[in-house]
Amino acid sequence: MTIQTKSWARDRALLASEFGIHLPNVMEYSTNARVGDSAFTPVSAANNAIPSQFTTYIDPQIIDVLTAPLKAAQIYGEAKKGDWLHDTMMFTVVEPAGDVAAYGDFHQAGYSRMNTNFPQRQQFLVQAFAEWGDREVGRAGLANIDLPSRKRLAAALLLNHWQNQSYFFGVANLQNYGALNDPNLLTPIAPQAKASNSPVWEKATALEIYEDIQALYRQLQSQTQGVVNLDSAVDMDSPLKLVISNNVQAYLLKTNEYGISVLDLLKKNFPNLTQMSAPQLSLDAKGADDNNSKIELVQLFVENYQGIDTFTCAFSEKLRSHGIVRESSSMKEKLTQGSWGTILTRPVLVAQMIGV
Repeated sequence: MTIQTKSWARDRALLASEFGIHLPNVMEYSTNARVGDSAFTPVSAANNAIPSQFTTYIDPQIIDVLTAPLKAAQIYGEAKKGDWLHDTMMFTVVEPAGDVAAYGDFHQAGYSRMNTNFPQRQQFLVQAFAEWGDREVGRAGLANIDLPSRKRLAAALLLNHWQNQSYFFGVANLQNYGALNDPNLLTPIAPQAKASNSPVWEKATALEIYEDIQALYRQLQSQTQGVVNLDSAVDMDSPLKLVISNNVQAYLLKTNEYGISVLDLLKKNFPNLTQMSAPQLSLDAKGADDNNSKIELVQLFVENYQGIDTFTCAFSEKLRSHGIVRESSSMKEKLTQGSWGTILTRPVLVAQMIGV
């Protein structure tokens, strides 16, 4: 049977009775003609792609940004002194003294004496908060980031960087000094004259650099009046340490006409010498027109003499947590650290050169 009418009411009854087709929601025929190859105007915006997140791969490895190395404790040694309840640390320095006299059975001259001093250092405490919100933690978790542990790690690293700086430069306006600015350090010497008429190692030969280090060693011998001598260069009981900045460390690799580097000469002639570097020995040049100007410092010192360390980086608290506090929709933790700066026991065992 063929349907050829244009009345939907009549055709609907016919479709239902003859073909078993029931379309109760259709009301009438459409008068709009459509052809498959005619122009089509979509209701939605034109798009033939998928959201980019479905084609983005997220590497699970987390890359941490590098920060300057914390070298003070490694160079000078580190020890805990007191705790965070103490404000001041006192040392006892004893100097033997006296005089002798010509012998006589009844003479009462010639006595030994001693002089004592009690230098002091002041502690400085710093703090840092690690804080995270509930929603913040959840959103970071979508990127596989453990936000609370990351923020606590950042706070600890922040404190360690401050402590490292205090070991080099102390704390201003306190009796808290660093290994580079202790007022008891002797005045640095100048580099030797060089063929280039410039004192810096960049323009020096390997031999001239080695002679600068030799001059520094001679200065150490002179100011100690023989306590440091050639035996100290090989005596493992009194190790020497040479400290420079990383900006000039590469110049120790300069070679002479025989292919022997400055480091080779140091290892041969000073087998008991350890060489280390730290960026803090590249100091800001005071009074320079260029704010980025640097002046290089070199330190040569006896690490330990007669069982007493020349330098000691002293801390009261490496890391103290005051507990995690819960707020309405966030949490925070306060972390504390304390530093006494760097303790210099015998300034005479330290020689310095500036301007290389």
